[in-house]
Amino acid sequence: MLRYNLLMLAVGGLTMAAIASGDRVDAQSGQALAFAEHACLEYGVTPGTQTFERCVTGAARAFDRGEPDVAYAEARVARAAREACTSSDKMPSAHGGNACADGLIRH
Repeated sequence: MLRYNLLMLAVGGLTMAAIASGDRVDAQSGQALAFAEHACLEYGVTPGTQTFERCVTGAARAFDRGEPDVAYAEARVARAAREACTSSDKMPSAHGGNACADGLIRH
């Protein structure tokens, strides 16, 4: 009986460890978020839009990994999507965002 209990305890512990390692939280540091917001604003991405949120999220991940070139590339992609929509006469959404650009840069 004691051996069975120890075996079940070990199996349960391994299962919990496997589940916990699979649930990674993708948190960015405050400094990375600040740099990411600055980069996206610098490239003219409109704050408060889904495009801006995607830009900040992608750029912050890159800054956290120590890849500033990739972070600024995220901002350039968001700007290019906005410019593509502007040149194609797509109308911005009613709340001030750009639904066209939001659709172009989905990750």
